[in-house]
Amino acid sequence: MNTSTLDIREGKAAVERLLGDLGLRDFVFTLEPKESGWQLHLECSTAEGWQTIGLPADIAELRASLRDAAVRERLREDWRERLGACLKSVGPGA
Repeated sequence: MNTSTLDIREGKAAVERLLGDLGLRDFVFTLEPKESGWQLHLECSTAEGWQTIGLPADIAELRASLRDAAVRERLREDWRERLGACLKSVGPGA
């Protein structure tokens, strides 16, 4: 797997933007290239404490989301479902 600095920088910027768009405030994440593909590891605050979630990530899609609103919205909807416990702690309007 060929990983560039630009992939990492834009991938992280996209994750931060998406998580911010979803209303998450208390979180820590890493975005890592693996042999099987990129992985997002997210720790977020929930009503019960901190939760760790792992998601596969498509770096090309993440990078595209920085410039394409439709890609960004598709990722937000997908992540909204997968990050349900984290989002419940955010409250209404997220």
